[in-house]
Amino acid sequence: MSHSIRKNVSKFAFASAVVVITGMLFGAKSNTGPAEMQAKGQKDAQVKKSDVEKAPTTAKKGRVHHADETTFGRLVLKANVPVLVDFYADWCGPCRMLAPVLEELARETANAKIVKVNIDENPQLAARYGVEAIPNLKVFRDGEVVDERIGIARKTDLKKMLGG
Repeated sequence: MSHSIRKNVSKFAFASAVVVITGMLFGAKSNTGPAEMQAKGQKDAQVKKSDVEKAPTTAKKGRVHHADETTFGRLVLKANVPVLVDFYADWCGPCRMLAPVLEELARETANAKIVKVNIDENPQLAARYGVEAIPNLKVFRDGEVVDERIGIARKTDLKKMLGG
């Protein structure tokens, strides 16, 4: 392997490690403690693209929506309820720990909406909202960010962020 390729691979590995460690550190420094752990054998809920396209602007109890560049405006910015947006990546350990908490919150919450945005698939959205570490949680009301948190969080703290 040439020296320049090894150098670039090392830089990429270092940058990836910094992102993961930063996410873990922010979660560890939170005053709320670790998120609830996912039960063994339980898988994250998957939302089909066809479901995302049909998602209404109002909250629908029981599901986490997935947004991309084309659906973000309708799902988040034009929503008539508070929206908790989780900017995440599939490779992020703390993001995976947070996923079952968000699923449970969605099942219990009728007056707000939970939306996930994969930063690897939607880097423009991540950049637009200043996402530099994940998980990055932002609450939108009337199209504006009104609260945010970096790192994992307990369900009770997420409810408080949403105003409930």
